[in-house]
Amino acid sequence: MDAKTLEKFGLTEGESRVYLTLLRIGKSTIGDIIKEAHVSNSKVYNILDRLNKKGLIGVVIENNRRSFEAKSPEMLKHNIQEQEKELESKKKELNNLLPSLQNIFESHEVKQQAEILQGIKGIKTFTERLLKNSKKGQTIYTMGAPIQGNEALNPYYIEWHKRRIKRGIKYKILYNNDARMYAQERTKSKITQVKVLPKELTTPVAIDFNDEEVGILVFGKNPLCFAIRNVDIVNNYKKHFELLWKQAK
Repeated sequence: MDAKTLEKFGLTEGESRVYLTLLRIGKSTIGDIIKEAHVSNSKVYNILDRLNKKGLIGVVIENNRRSFEAKSPEMLKHNIQEQEKELESKKKELNNLLPSLQNIFESHEVKQQAEILQGIKGIKTFTERLLKNSKKGQTIYTMGAPIQGNEALNPYYIEWHKRRIKRGIKYKILYNNDARMYAQERTKSKITQVKVLPKELTTPVAIDFNDEEVGILVFGKNPLCFAIRNVDIVNNYKKHFELLWKQAK
């Protein structure tokens, strides 16, 4: 058995080699362990001490001479169970701490005026923030939804809209002409208004915004989102949106 197999269960490479060696050859002296497990004299004592604390080896003293022997591999399962208990404890502690951490985060979040979010994950981060910071009865806008964005994120958008509708947040979207098929599907959603831009007004990016923040979403080979938090800029985009809305079908 490869020593790396046991590394999955919380043992270091050296601990794995020593434990497997003791399983294989039985009760052994320090010299035998160094020779058979291929560990250095400077490290073997620390390794044996850690294995002993994990309950995987025992120490035998005979005629004032120390030997070491492996304990049942069942102890590996016991150690995993102990780790699970510790992890559950940490989860509970974190859940208790999260509200305070979130308050600190939100108190400083407003100060951020502009940022660039990289990749599809960055676009999702912005879209989630847009939803989180919108209230029931308010409207989220999308101007110029391109087909690339829908192809890349359609399953995510379907789930996102379900959550939006459940929270009572309205939505107005102007699809690019090449994304007409997605526009037809979106018309089935509640509290959602959909129109399609003429071909000559197609935009290369999507512009998403609510009452506080706007994001310019670029899809393709290197997706990114340029987010701006500025009410005056948002209001200008709203005016532009309404002009295009009158020209769309």
